[in-house]
Amino acid sequence: MEQQVRTFYEESGSGQPVVFIHPPALTSRIFSYQHKYLSSCSRVITYDLRGHGNTPCPSDKVSIPMMADDMLALLDKLGVQKAVICGYSAGGSIAQEFALRYPERVKGLVLPGGFPQVASWLLQREFRLGIYLAKHHPNVLVNGLAWTHQVTSQDGREIKAESKKGSPSLWHRLYEESLNYSCTKRLPQLEVPLLLFYGSRSFYFLPFRKVYQKLVSHVKTVIVPGAFHQIPVKQYQYFNGELARWLTEIK
Repeated sequence: MEQQVRTFYEESGSGQPVVFIHPPALTSRIFSYQHKYLSSCSRVITYDLRGHGNTPCPSDKVSIPMMADDMLALLDKLGVQKAVICGYSAGGSIAQEFALRYPERVKGLVLPGGFPQVASWLLQREFRLGIYLAKHHPNVLVNGLAWTHQVTSQDGREIKAESKKGSPSLWHRLYEESLNYSCTKRLPQLEVPLLLFYGSRSFYFLPFRKVYQKLVSHVKTVIVPGAFHQIPVKQYQYFNGELARWLTEIK
C-alpha cells in the first residue's frame, strides 16, 4: 500500500462540508475567496495535493486514484462522512475519481471547467505545455499560473510563493496522469447531483458540457458570461453565489 502523506489543509465555517481540489502546480491558496465568502453558510475545506505547497510526497509516484485515496484519508481524519466535492480544472479528475470510487461519501459534485478526459487537440496541447514547463521551466509555469489566478497583486505573490514550495517533478507526473485520465465510460454511474461551471469564452472546455448532459442523470450547467476558465478565482462572487444557491437545493 502506498504510504499516506501528512496533508496540509485549512477549514472554516460550519454546515455542509465542501471540499475544494486544485489543479497541478497550484495550491489551495487559490480558494481563499471561497473561505472568505462561503464559510458563512458552509464548512469550507481546502488542502494541498501531495507534492504541492505544504504537503510533501514520500515518493516520486503519483496517480489520480492515489490522490482520491489521499482525500478519503483527509475526510476520515476530519470526521466528514459526506461532502460536496469541488474539483477545479484538472482537479476535477480527482473529484470525479473520488465520486466514482466512494459514492457513499459524496453529497454532490461540482466541476468548474470540468472534463471527463482530455479529448480535444487544443486541450491536449495545453496539457503538454504544462508537462514541458513543469519539467524544464517550472518558474515560468508558476509565474504564468499565478498571473492568471490573481485578483490582486498580493494574491499573485502569495499564489507564487505557495506554489514554489512544491515539487516540479510531481507536477510533471500529475499533468501526465491527468492527460491520460478518462472516466467518460463510467459517467453513467454518477448518481449524485452534478454542477458544472464554464466560462462563455472558455472554448477549450465548453464542449464537454454536452458529454455530461448526455451521460449523467442530474446535471445543472452554469455558463458564466464573459468568463474564461479561472471562474472560482476571477469570477468568485458569481461562482460563490451560484454554488451557495445550489447547496440549498440539494439539501
